[in-house]
Amino acid sequence: MNPVTQIVLTDLVCRLGVSGAAVESALVTTLQHFTAESRNPIVALTGHTPAQYLHTSLKTPRFHAMLASNALKIEGREADARLAWEAYVQREIATATRAHEALPESALLGDVEAVRRIGRGLGFDDDQTDQLIPGIVLTLAMGYYYRPAGDRHLTLAEALSRVTADELTEMLRHASLSAAGRTDDAADALRRFQQGSH
Repeated sequence: MNPVTQIVLTDLVCRLGVSGAAVESALVTTLQHFTAESRNPIVALTGHTPAQYLHTSLKTPRFHAMLASNALKIEGREADARLAWEAYVQREIATATRAHEALPESALLGDVEAVRRIGRGLGFDDDQTDQLIPGIVLTLAMGYYYRPAGDRHLTLAEALSRVTADELTEMLRHASLSAAGRTDDAADALRRFQQGSH
């Protein structure tokens, strides 16, 4: 265990009031989760090797939030674990919302009417499209740390402004299937989208 890792773990022990053993166990669990993620074929599409993805993950708020939540769960503090994770998600939502609001109208995600037209093309009413968009923006924002090598210099708002009509169409389709509880169909839609990105 390197000194930086030890400092992070000690900070968690002090901040959360959990045992060192719980934090070490949570670290193993969290690393296993991100290691499994690193083998997802979508990682290769970003230009990361699994090792690079894992290295990047260690610096992200999502990794630290999951580590803290897992440590609290291991200590039997389920309610605190849920609250800690929800606080992280709320921070991410606020960041994504600010980035989305900063988009110019010339960007697809900054043009409400253009987004609604895409939704109508999929058979959604405007309200349904409006409900799906915040989740899509949050999903894009949470993947911001793992963006392709050529996009790593972009701000989150700049990254969001690069979403194309074809990409948004597929994301809306996937989000609507997920929202309807059609997880198998949503997974198939995501696979098709990922294969089309090659």
